Amino acid sequence: MNIPAALDADPDLQPDPLFVASFREARWILLMWLSCFAWTLTVCLSFGYPETVDPHNFPTVLGIPAWVAWGIALPWLIANVVTIWFCLFVMEDADLGEDAGEDAGEGAGEGAATDAAASASASAEGGSHV
Repeated sequence: MNIPAALDADPDLQPDPLFVASFREARWILLMWLSCFAWTLTVCLSFGYPETVDPHNFPTVLGIPAWVAWGIALPWLIANVVTIWFCLFVMEDADLGEDAGEDAGEGAGEGAATDAAASASASAEGGSHV
């Protein structure tokens, strides 16, 4: 879906910035997944099923079959590096707003904590808290 094309229908309709950022991040994640999936399938199918197998001359990388190292381990490591980079530098932290239930719950909790602190303070001073 192309977001600007959808806005042409109604110019007063503007998408939420949180939606736009989430949509952009979802495209990055899907592109990364598709790239790794295509690489893994291509390499594993090409090198994992040779026509003839010579056990004495089998290609390995650090003792791992070459098709596993290049077809599974390499995209896995690249995906981890790209994921860390993506999370640290591309993803944006966004305010989701306040939950309707948070206002009532926090006020009661804060008031109870304040009353308990005042009561403890009054007891320590020898007075009473009314």
